[in-house]
Amino acid sequence: MAGRRPLTAIEERQLLKVVRRLPPRDRALVTAQWLTGFRISEILSLKLGDIMRGGVLVEKIGIAPRNMKGGYGRTRWVPVLPELQRALESYLGWLRRRIILDSDLPLFDSRVSQADGSAKAIGRERARLIIKRAFASAGILDDGRLGTHSLRKTWAKHVYRNSGNDLMILKAALNHSDVAVTQAYLSVEEEDVVRAIRGCDFTRKPRSKATTTPGTSEALTIVAA
Repeated sequence: MAGRRPLTAIEERQLLKVVRRLPPRDRALVTAQWLTGFRISEILSLKLGDIMRGGVLVEKIGIAPRNMKGGYGRTRWVPVLPELQRALESYLGWLRRRIILDSDLPLFDSRVSQADGSAKAIGRERARLIIKRAFASAGILDDGRLGTHSLRKTWAKHVYRNSGNDLMILKAALNHSDVAVTQAYLSVEEEDVVRAIRGCDFTRKPRSKATTTPGTSEALTIVAA
């Protein structure tokens, strides 16, 4: 989403400390978007059967095209990373003590049922409030560019760097149809700019060599200009 920004490395460390102390459902919700890069609507479309088989967590989570923006393409698969695995296991353990787990139940079940009495997922506004509250508890300044999409953009930033800055890999990971949209996800951090500028000094660094003053064993260092 245009206007949203990714979290900085410092903000991520602050957020992780907070998220690990959240109630199981909220921890799983924030971690799921943070470590899959799914849109919040895609996260809320997940059912228990999408994350577990035979009572065991799956290794990859998939979002079907019907639940993706535009409703096209192929199922988008993302591996379940260790931090997400721990959050989901904690959440599932919490759920098992309260309900009988059914694969058709929404992963993030709302207390309010559908009109026909069937279960439904929490709404986007509720999910947004959970994530924004986590940001606030972590001391992350809301500069007007924070939102649920900040977690997706943070994930995108890491994928881009871990791919060796390969834009096409990031495009595939985000399931974008246009690379121009992918480029809009990338932002420049000041520390990266400074590092790039420092690299502009192509001159040779001063070399030092040791020489011995006649009549002594003491080495003097002469710096070559």
